[in-house]
Amino acid sequence: MAKIKDLDDLEITDKENKFIKSADMSKGKKNKGGRPKKDANEKASEQIFINVTKDEKAKIESAAKELGISISALAKIAINKFI
Repeated sequence: MAKIKDLDDLEITDKENKFIKSADMSKGKKNKGGRPKKDANEKASEQIFINVTKDEKAKIESAAKELGISISALAKIAINKFI
């Protein structure tokens, strides 16, 4: 039966060593993915609550769906027209 050598005993060329280091996924900084975090001044941290009737809510939902945006985005667009 063949004896397995220790990794330290193996003679590895520089080219092979670079390949092994580049293939080693356990070392180095891992990219988590996703987008970068927003700055504190860019984060939406405040909330505004409004009361609407069922009919108003249905109209708002319908308009948002027709535009392909969220109700929140529709509200922000509408409010920004007045401020």
